[in-house]
This record gives sequence, structure tokens and C-alpha cells, in this order.
Amino acid sequence: MSNIQSIHHINFVVKELQPAVDYLQILLKCPAIVEALPKRQVKTARFPLGEAWLVLVQPLSDEGEVARILQERGEGLFLLSLGTDSLADCFEQLAGTAIQPDAKGQRQGLDNWLVQDLACPSALGPVLQLCQQLK
Repeated sequence: MSNIQSIHHINFVVKELQPAVDYLQILLKCPAIVEALPKRQVKTARFPLGEAWLVLVQPLSDEGEVARILQERGEGLFLLSLGTDSLADCFEQLAGTAIQPDAKGQRQGLDNWLVQDLACPSALGPVLQLCQQLK
């Protein structure tokens, strides 16, 4: 049994961040936390939603993975991140199964999140990812 405990965050890719931010600020009745991730060539806006986060991601250039996803799939849901206390423990438990990390490796996400995408069938749609909140 893996130690996946929750949906940590859900990402939507958008061409323009501000219209989506305006809409969700009204719907969710809370301000967005807006940040740039220059290494990933994106700008983000996130909203707390219970124990999870709703994240909007806008590519800042035509380069990078998020820009590629936007070009190939269009706007909408592109990533589902599952929360775990420990990426290492989770992958140790999954060792020898068909579920493996992708080749990109772990990376620092927003707000002290350590994330690792999974190699998974494209038929599932969004990228699946594991996320550990660093202390």
C-alpha cells in the first residue's frame, strides 16, 4: 500500500492568467497567490481549496514543457498532483511495479513542494505527479 494521502494540487494551463484569476477570485472568494517560476518559464496563480490547491499556469514563452502542453492540448486541466509524506518512501513501496517516476527527476515546486512526475499512460489525460510538502 502506498502512502498517497490526498489530492495535493490540480493545475490548469491557461493562455492568459488574469482572466482566469479574476474569475476564480470571485468564485472562491479569496485572493490568488501569484508567483513566477523563471526556471520553468511560467507564471502561476494558486488558490487554497480545502486541503488542496487549485493552480493556474501560464507559459511565459513558447519554450518549455508547459508551453508544449498548451500548444498540443490547449487550455485546461493538465496535471493532478497526489500528496505524500515522503516521495522516497512512496517510490520504495512502488518499486518493482508498473508505476515509476519519469526521467525528469524530482524538482522544487511552488511553496516548498518537492514534486516528481510519474511515467504513465497518456490515456489518463493529465500528467500524474507525487508531491511532498517540505517542512
